[in-house]
Amino acid sequence: MSKISQGILDGFKGKVGTVVGYFWKGKPVMRGYKRFVKDSRTAEQLVIRERFAVVSVLSSAFKAASELGFKKRAQLHGNTEHNNFVQLNWEAVQRGGTSAVEVDYSNLLLSVGSLPSVVFGSTSYQTPQRVEATFAPNSESSGASENDRVYLFAYNPEVNSGALSEGALRSSQRVALTVPASWSGEKVHVWGFAVGGGETNPDVASYSSYLGEGTIG
Repeated sequence: MSKISQGILDGFKGKVGTVVGYFWKGKPVMRGYKRFVKDSRTAEQLVIRERFAVVSVLSSAFKAASELGFKKRAQLHGNTEHNNFVQLNWEAVQRGGTSAVEVDYSNLLLSVGSLPSVVFGSTSYQTPQRVEATFAPNSESSGASENDRVYLFAYNPEVNSGALSEGALRSSQRVALTVPASWSGEKVHVWGFAVGGGETNPDVASYSSYLGEGTIG
């Protein structure tokens, strides 16, 4: 509690609102009040911070895929594609056996939705700066359309960067992705997913599929 000795225009001691009054060498002094905030740095909280930092960095690298794969979900939930990426991939980013946070790439999701998933076949990395994947033409599945677009996304952890392919028609049975020439000889992780192109399901995505990792030719 503050104390004012001789009226409101006099010096005072103690906290008043957002300021603190005191006397220094006989003169009244006033300064801003700093609220003490305890920065809890327990081992568990530090791990959570590390995990959040890693998944946020990943979200930036996967932005091109997220804007397609999480667009409809973000609209339905009134949030952003980034929020969806962090929420859905939180469990895929964990503290490993060492002190570093590890990413389980096989469990990362780039898209979610009710569109029938794509049944992918083989993935090739032999053509220089190119990743190709085959898939079954399951456009006859309920909710699917031959006009759905199938995408590949490759992530290069060495440079924390991703590349998204052009969309291929579900009926084409093949999709290809050209990556930067600087990625030659480097390992990438690859996913595939589809986005609705029919009149009844525009922007609706399928669940993404992890297609494995390979070395760019």
